[in-house]
Amino acid sequence: MFCPKCKSSHSVKNGHHHGKQRYKCRACNCQFTKEQPRGKNTKTKHWAILLYVNGLSFRAIAKLVGVSHKAVYDWVRAFGLATYEKPIPQGEIVVELDELWHFLKFKKTSSGSGKPIAALLNSSLIGNAETGTVKP
Repeated sequence: MFCPKCKSSHSVKNGHHHGKQRYKCRACNCQFTKEQPRGKNTKTKHWAILLYVNGLSFRAIAKLVGVSHKAVYDWVRAFGLATYEKPIPQGEIVVELDELWHFLKFKKTSSGSGKPIAALLNSSLIGNAETGTVKP
């Protein structure tokens, strides 16, 4: 048994704590219990991600693997963040924003609320936009 603090192999049994054997390190006097590995192994996580890519739902995968659907969601999200590469936009992108048209299905052009609004990207980074009205 190796001490988690000083990595020494000079440890002796030192009672029980919550039904688990407690050990004491002779080198640094640290008391510890044997830690059990937590979580699923990498092979199981990759299998769950493969099932998700093939169209199974988080809950169906969770039943097959024996974990919660939140755990499967976290595995898929972590895999996506680690392997996905964001595309870099090429050139300028112009987006017309007109909430009134989508809500009322018509647009008044005689007043100030009828002017179209456009968003232009400030830089090549996604999410940096500048708004302004477009003159007809």
